[in-house]
Amino acid sequence: MIDRPDGSPDEPRQRWRIVFARDAAVRDPSSATGAAWEAALARTGLPIARSLGKSPRPKLTVGAPLPVGMAGEAELADLVLTERLPVAEVRAKLSGHLPEGHRLVDLHDVWLGAPTVVAQIVAADYRLTVRGASELELDGACSELVAATRIERTRQKGDGRAVTYDLRPLILTLHAGPPDPPSEDGAGAATLRMRLRHAQDGPAGRPDEVILALGEALGRRLAGGSIVRERLLTADPLEGAGARSG
Repeated sequence: MIDRPDGSPDEPRQRWRIVFARDAAVRDPSSATGAAWEAALARTGLPIARSLGKSPRPKLTVGAPLPVGMAGEAELADLVLTERLPVAEVRAKLSGHLPEGHRLVDLHDVWLGAPTVVAQIVAADYRLTVRGASELELDGACSELVAATRIERTRQKGDGRAVTYDLRPLILTLHAGPPDPPSEDGAGAATLRMRLRHAQDGPAGRPDEVILALGEALGRRLAGGSIVRERLLTADPLEGAGARSG
């Protein structure tokens, strides 16, 4: 590899979209984009492109960092290399070398000139168990929310400001099913599945806000269990395009 006169690495030659899972037990938010990823990538031996400047960093972009304590089954990140490599080699080098609590799920060889993964994410699928209402009751409340023309919610910002917004256009799909695993008493619990909009230029849908809105529709407080983000959806789906692992 030949460095440029300014000391920066070779120009980018390949961009891989990494699909990975993350355990809910990962409690350090910096592991999504910070030192844990950088240390893990250094162990792979891959020819990773680095940013310019006094402190070059690996060219890794995580699509939508998960909240602390939330599991993810198909998260997205883009990694840029300075050499073109076959999918089998990239998969072998990445497998077992992601940050602790992360697992490689899939790989896609994407065009270098394509929009960033952050700009392409348009929605996310979530799954969670809710207690405090039966499946039938929750299904009715889901239908009520979907049929609504406006669902006004107030969200507290980090600077102490309260912002009012309409939750309804952020809900793309919403339905209730039997609890998984089955409830011990057979009642008072259900599994919620929802697809929420993830806008770059406005508020993104949040599962906890949907649960609060469902509770208000039922006139009672609902208890939400652990939340799993099943997958992120992009404006340009990659199924069938590019190289894939497995």
